[in-house]
Amino acid sequence: MSALALSSHDHDSPVTLPAAPSRTAEYAEPTGTIFLDRRLNGPRRSANGGFAAGSLAQHIDAETVTVVLHRPIPLGLELPVVGDGRGGGVVHHRGRLIALARPGQLSDSPAPPPPTYDEALLARSRYPLAGVRHPLADCVVCGVDRTDGMHVTLGPLEGTAGRLAAPWSVDTRISHAGTADYPAVWGALDCPSYPAHALENRILCLLGTITARVERRPRVGEHLVIHSWTREQHGRRYETSAAMVDSRGALVARADATWIAVKRPRVAALAAWRW
Repeated sequence: MSALALSSHDHDSPVTLPAAPSRTAEYAEPTGTIFLDRRLNGPRRSANGGFAAGSLAQHIDAETVTVVLHRPIPLGLELPVVGDGRGGGVVHHRGRLIALARPGQLSDSPAPPPPTYDEALLARSRYPLAGVRHPLADCVVCGVDRTDGMHVTLGPLEGTAGRLAAPWSVDTRISHAGTADYPAVWGALDCPSYPAHALENRILCLLGTITARVERRPRVGEHLVIHSWTREQHGRRYETSAAMVDSRGALVARADATWIAVKRPRVAALAAWRW
């Protein structure tokens, strides 16, 4: 969905982000680049947060990676990734830090039992914003009407409180050599990790931080389930987790995410008007 880490004055309680790397990193030799095709949007004019984070995570030599999204990631531009000297990487655009990544660690929160694929399909049919125009309606991952999208549309899981689920059938548009692209797996984890309380109450949230570990990249045509739960809520900050499982219930990937409910009057009012 969306991607932005709000500054501390936008929170009811401070959110601790990692210290920004030295500005000299902006001018160091790039170790690689990231490029987000224009169709890979979350909000209409910037990248889906999961795709952006996964693209950056590919440059970190770790099985579990944490990505902090400081600003929206632009589409259609090749952006250099620069090492931070501590095993991480940073991305700047127009002189401003927009994202950083580092080796991470997942929470030890136990995952609830996963739903079946049919149950995830039912959850998707209960998506509360179907047919409603809102700031994330055109997201490549969860957008209902995107003919070229992934259709990983989340919805409340029947018979549970505070849990969401979404189905994913991997297609060839986000895969190579028969397996899903690594950033696409991060994208599929992103949207379903949205806080259930915020979705139910139509509260616009922005993704600030995501930590993920991909056990394997799923195959084209494979049916997967992504289900999520909220671990904690502190004011407008939600800490959520999402797990991706295959038809046998085996873990394919897992993520932890920090979402921040929008407070700024202009943004909140615009979101309410579109909803």
